[in-house]
Amino acid sequence: MSGFEDPIQESIAEFSARIENKDLSEEVIREAKYRVLDSLAVSIASLNFKPTRILRSGFIGAFPVELGSTIWFTDFRTVPEYAAYVNGSMVRALDFNDTYLSKEPLHPSDMIASLYAANEYSTLDGMDLLRGIVVGYEVGIRLCDSGSIRVRGWDHVNYTMIGAVAGLGNMLGLSIDEIGEALAIAVVPHVAMRQTRAGKIKMWKASAASDACRHALYATYLASIGFEGPHQPFIGEMGFIKQLGVDFDSKPIEELKNIESPKGILKSYMKFHPVEYHAQSAVDAVYKLLDNYGFTYDDIESVEVGTVQATYDIIVKHPEKWDPDTRETADHSLPYIVAYTLTYGDIWIESFNEDRLGDPKVRDLMKRMKIYVDEELDKRYPEEVPNKVVVKLKDGRKVEETVYRPKGYPGSGDDVEKLLLDKVRRLMRPYYPEERIDEIVTVVLNLEHYSLYDLSELLVI
Repeated sequence: MSGFEDPIQESIAEFSARIENKDLSEEVIREAKYRVLDSLAVSIASLNFKPTRILRSGFIGAFPVELGSTIWFTDFRTVPEYAAYVNGSMVRALDFNDTYLSKEPLHPSDMIASLYAANEYSTLDGMDLLRGIVVGYEVGIRLCDSGSIRVRGWDHVNYTMIGAVAGLGNMLGLSIDEIGEALAIAVVPHVAMRQTRAGKIKMWKASAASDACRHALYATYLASIGFEGPHQPFIGEMGFIKQLGVDFDSKPIEELKNIESPKGILKSYMKFHPVEYHAQSAVDAVYKLLDNYGFTYDDIESVEVGTVQATYDIIVKHPEKWDPDTRETADHSLPYIVAYTLTYGDIWIESFNEDRLGDPKVRDLMKRMKIYVDEELDKRYPEEVPNKVVVKLKDGRKVEETVYRPKGYPGSGDDVEKLLLDKVRRLMRPYYPEERIDEIVTVVLNLEHYSLYDLSELLVI
C-alpha cells in the first residue's frame, strides 16, 4: 500500500478493498438481509416520533435530485448524504435496532442507511449492499473488541463511522489507497462526544450515528475523486488513539489481513423488545415471572433487580434514569422498563409515549425498586447480558427469575427468523396491508436479485 504509515488505516483499507461476493457465506448473507429488514421495520415504526417528523418535514421536498437517493417510505429522492442522515435517524429513533457488546457497545445497523443511499445513487444491486454491510460490520465489531472509548467520554458512533467507511469503500469498489484516504478524512475532523447519552437524553441520540455515517459518506466521495486526508489518522502524534486517550489493542484490526470470509455480523444481535440492549433480559425475566407466578401489579410489595456494572452505568446510575421525562431517557431507564412491564404485562413502542412517562402506578413501583450490581452476574458479561428480577409479593412470597441470554441472542437456540418476522409484521401493520408486508419481506430476503430502487418503490406508503 503506497503512502500510508499507519497500520490500522492500512489493515482496514486492505480488508475493505479485498472482500468479494465469493468470500461471503450463505449464513452471513442471510444475516445481512435480516438486518436490512429489521432496519426498515424499526424505521417505519418511528414515523410518528417527534425527531422523525421534524427531519422528514424539513428534508422531504427540499434538495430534490432526480436520480438521487430515496427518503424511505416516499418517492422523494435527494442528495445521498441527506437521505443517509434522515433514514439513518429513523433506524435509530426508537432504539430498536441491533447491538454488539464488547469493550465498547455498538449498533452496527446504524451504518445501513448510508450504504443504502450510496448504493441507490450509484445504481448498484442488492448484493453489493449486502457485501458492504458485512464488511462494515466486521470492522465496526473489531474496533469494539479493540478498546472502549466511552470510558473517556467519546461516543461509540466514532466506530460506526469507521465501519461505514469500510463498507462504503468496498461496496463502491474503491482502491486500497482511496479507502485509506477516506478513513483519514472521516476520522480526524469528526470525533463525537458521548454527552449525547449522558444524563437527560434528547432527540440528538436518534441522529448521532446517522450524522457520523453522513460524514463517512462525504469522506468516501472525497477520496473517490482523489482528495487526500491527514497523515497517520489513527496512530499519529495527534491522531485518533492518542487524542482519545484510550487503551487500544490493535490486534483485532490487524487480524483483518488474515480474514478470508468475514463472519463478525454473526456476533451481533437484534432486539425483540424496544429497550436499550442491556435491559432486554430484564424484560424477558419479567415476562417469565408473570407467566410462572400469575401475580398482578396490585400484588407487588417491592422489586429488586440484580444486574452487571455496564448496565448500571448506562441505564441506572444517572438521576434522570429514575425520573425520565423523554422517550430517549425512558427507553434507557432500567427502573422505568422493569416497572412498566410489571405494571402492564407488556412493553412496546407506545410504552414510551409522552402521555405514559408520568404514569402514577409505574412511578410508584419505581420508588419501591432497588437495583444493584450482582458480582456473580457481572462475571458473565459481555459473553452474556444477564439480569435478575426479584419480586416480593404482599402475601409474603418472594419470586425471582434470572435470564442470562436475551431472546434471540447468539447461541440461545431461538428461531431468529420467526422472531424477526413477528417483529416486522407488528411494526409494519399500521402502514401496509398484509400482502404488501409479504412482498417487502420476499424482496429483502432475496435482495441479491433486486435493485434498491425496486425495494424503495415497494416501501412507498
